[in-house]
Amino acid sequence: MSSVSDRTLLITIVANVTLIIGYLISAVNPERRVWPIGDSSWRWWFNWSNLSVVFAGFPVLAYLDRDSFIFTSKLSKTLGGLLSVVGMGFSLSALFELGWMESTGREGELRTDGIYQYTRNPQSVGFIPFIIGTIVAVNSRKLLVHGILTIIVYALFPFAEEPWLREQYGDEYEEYCDQTPRFIGWKSVREFFET
Repeated sequence: MSSVSDRTLLITIVANVTLIIGYLISAVNPERRVWPIGDSSWRWWFNWSNLSVVFAGFPVLAYLDRDSFIFTSKLSKTLGGLLSVVGMGFSLSALFELGWMESTGREGELRTDGIYQYTRNPQSVGFIPFIIGTIVAVNSRKLLVHGILTIIVYALFPFAEEPWLREQYGDEYEEYCDQTPRFIGWKSVREFFET
């Protein structure tokens, strides 16, 4: 069993590192970008082949390496599970609000309302707590390694797509950036709970 989980972890590390390098290139050199996908078939294959490995790594490592870490109490597992559910719910609500096609970088209108008025990147804001909650709920060391790398991937998404968004939406995007934090800020949290 250990060798299967080790191989799984290695495969997820390769996929995550490939995405991290790709998103760093996208942020620094937009002409060679891999994200957002847009209408490019090679970008589509690059992203979804690696992201499929990353996503599949969560349930596989959760099953193969559960209870190998330090979060052994029922309370920590319950709180981790709740954080995971809330994070995924937030992320999915942002995905449904924006739409599948637009969330991968196909042209559409700039969304600045709904959940997007509180954060420019609600999918990342939701997915990161999902990862943390899952690590705590499953209590897995290998999932911790995979999760940290995946958090880096999701933290880099906004930087990878920002040059493209500036090019697509110009002044409208600049104004949006001035009003809304990249991830989340205290003002955003306060405004969210006041509505």
